[in-house]
Order: sequence, then structure tokens, then C-alpha cells
Amino acid sequence: MITEKNTLYSFSINIEKEVEEEVEKKSRKKNKETGKTEVVTTTSIKTVKKEVPYNVYIKKPNRTELEDGDMFYSLELNKYIKMGLLTKAMLAKQYGNQGGVWSEKEQKIYSELLYKMHSKQLEVQQFSLLGDNGKLSTRQKDKLETAVKELAEIKKDLTEYEMIQNSLFDHTADVKARNRAIMWYILHMTYFTEGDEDDPVFEDFFEGLDFQEKYNDYQEKEDEQDPLYSAAIDKISSIMTIWYISGTQDKEGVESILKEMKSIEKEEEEEEEEEEEEKLEAEPASNE
Repeated sequence: MITEKNTLYSFSINIEKEVEEEVEKKSRKKNKETGKTEVVTTTSIKTVKKEVPYNVYIKKPNRTELEDGDMFYSLELNKYIKMGLLTKAMLAKQYGNQGGVWSEKEQKIYSELLYKMHSKQLEVQQFSLLGDNGKLSTRQKDKLETAVKELAEIKKDLTEYEMIQNSLFDHTADVKARNRAIMWYILHMTYFTEGDEDDPVFEDFFEGLDFQEKYNDYQEKEDEQDPLYSAAIDKISSIMTIWYISGTQDKEGVESILKEMKSIEKEEEEEEEEEEEEKLEAEPASNE
């Protein structure tokens, strides 16, 4: 059930599609009994192209869904490690031993962040196991919620630190697993309604009973250039990535980060345009 309370973000888009409508047609016809000409109204079904409003909803994961998402991440991480990919910790240590890009101080900061993340993940898992057995007290439930929030903050700090330092981690097992986990949330947390009825029917954006079935539907929509998918997927992906990395839990926080991202993109575009102009201005001088 999607409610305002458990909605992380929602937005509306209009999609042009063919719909069937009843069309009234008025004509004059002579009444055989009275001999008088009367106006007769007839209706017919006609297919027309029309802008149809859609509302897209991204749900806040509940505790069970967060646990499922974390379990999916762990399984994916193990899979990539078995495939031979290094973890971020392994790569950082390797570069440190080779006198690479990170100083000893930077390696220490990074190691501490990794330790905090793994410790907090363990704490969340321990509380979750108690919850599965129905032994979680009110106090423990509060501690679990706090631990989940703290874990999100640590993940945010860790990601920001990696981005500041370098892009060496793009192809590590951790980042690959993180991207797959974000996809898991995209596939399971996205819903939509069609039309502007007062009591709309919420539908899964991606159909399927599990990750693989939903991912197959995702790929089919991409291959077939499904109109709703094409219009909404970039925004859905951005919002879910922001939530996963930053831990923000409300629409205002998401919009603030989206605004900041657009500002950065605009600055980068302006810098690229300036560089192109400088190159064009320098070309005649070099040809003389």
C-alpha cells in the first residue's frame, strides 16, 4: 500500500497514447410519424491520441525491505569476489603498499570508515535476527532504527570520501555490488498510477515476482523503448541513487541534492563551452 507517509518521492508525467473514447454525433433526421425534422444524437467509439497523466511513486523501503536489500548486496559482493574482483579495502591496501595515490593518513581515515560500516552492518544483522524470531523489544526496535540510519550516514561518508580521493574504486567488487543493490531497490520500490482518478490503482512499475523477473521486464522496456519507462527511468535512477548513498528520507532532501547536481552539471557544461571557444579562437593564430 502506497501512502504519503511511506512515499520517498513522487512525480507526474504525461504520455501520449491511443485511447478509446465515446464520440457524440448530432444529425438532423425526419421523423416518419410526425413528419418533423428532429435532432438525433448517436454515439460511437473512436480511437484517438491523447495526453494521459501518469504518477510515479518511489516507496521508502520498510525494515524488512532494507534487510532484503542488504542481503542482496552481500550475495552480490560475494559473487564478484569469487569472480576475482578486489574489494575497496584490498585495492586501497595494494596501492598503499606500492606507495600509491593515498597517503598513510588517508588510508587510516578510509580504514576507519570501512570498520565503522562493517561494525554497524553487524549490529543491524544481529537485531534483524532477533526480529525474525519475534524477540525484539520496543527498546531494541528503536535501536535497530537508529542503527539503520547511522549505517546510511556511514555509507554516505564512505562514498563521498572515495569520490574525493579518486575513481580507482569504480570496478571493485563493492561498487559493482552497490550498483546492483541500487537496481534491486529501483525494481522493487517503484510504482505508478494511470489517469487522474480520485481512487487510483497502484501498479508495479516493473512486473515480476523476484529480482530476475523484474530485471527481465526492465530490459524489455528498455529494448522496446516503452514510453513510460523512457520518460521516467533517468529520474527514478537518480532519486534511488541519491537515497541509497545519502540516506536522505524525504522529498525535500532529494530535491535539494537534485538541484545541487543540476547546478554542477550546468557549471561543467559552461566550462566545456568556454574551453571549446578558447580552442576556436586559438586555431587561426596557429594556422598563420
